[in-house]
Amino acid sequence: MMLKSVVACVMTAILLSPSAFAADDGAKKAAARLLDVMNMEVMMEHSIEQMMTIQLQQNPNLTPFRDVMMRYFKKQMSYDTLKGEFVKIYADAFTEKELNEIVAFYQTETGQKAIQKMPELMSKGAQLGASRVQANIEELQQMIKAEAERLKTEGGPTPQ
Repeated sequence: MMLKSVVACVMTAILLSPSAFAADDGAKKAAARLLDVMNMEVMMEHSIEQMMTIQLQQNPNLTPFRDVMMRYFKKQMSYDTLKGEFVKIYADAFTEKELNEIVAFYQTETGQKAIQKMPELMSKGAQLGASRVQANIEELQQMIKAEAERLKTEGGPTPQ
């Protein structure tokens, strides 16, 4: 019983010590540096523009509302409003050491090229995925139809 009390006291002291939070603060600072090196603010602005372009291509009826939609997205999706959450996401995913290593890479010429190319590569990847789905949409439709029939015959939930 005495050993359990000692262990509990030691664990409490460790958890409540200021150094227990230092790594977290260090990771957050490193994450903030990473976002700066990645030029996240500019990347987010470009993403909003790309998203708007895609939305208007898919639904031209929204064109008269472009300015309103841009104001909304810039308000809700701006770097300033999301930076703290991005810092937390990166600090939770990586240690301070790992973040510093990523920052070091992104500060190299190759790292900067990777940052510059990433939006284009992601866009091409999304286009590839969309075209693959579109080219094979009949297969998906058949699979959905077969599953709906199976559910119907088994008395399971049916689609609305």
